[in-house]
Amino acid sequence: MIILYILLIAYILSINFYAYLLIKSLRDKERDEETKRMVEKMSAPTSSTPPTVSATSAQNASAPRVNEKVSSKLYITGLLGGAITIYLCMFLLKYRRSDLLLMVTMPLLGVLNIYLWVLLFRSGFPFFVVR
Repeated sequence: MIILYILLIAYILSINFYAYLLIKSLRDKERDEETKRMVEKMSAPTSSTPPTVSATSAQNASAPRVNEKVSSKLYITGLLGGAITIYLCMFLLKYRRSDLLLMVTMPLLGVLNIYLWVLLFRSGFPFFVVR
């Protein structure tokens, strides 16, 4: 019986650790892309030739898909139990705080997560599994 509680606690800790690592890696990737753009902007020739259309359109076309994948990872991780960690890390690591939907849904998912954890622990979780 104790083993099921230990497994549940290990799951909660691991999903929150994954949420922290996910936010940290996304923030680092965003910073790397930003510095890369700054370096390209600084090293770009000052001639009057416009940038090629194909390169610009390729960057704009791939941007929404990357953001959708990132958002879906964050929402799934929050739904599985890491919403509080995601929300706190967004503030501590200063990552994507301008995304209103993310800033509203993570606290709601966090409240839902806490409610389900408390409900699971109070209901005698191992007893209804064993019977």
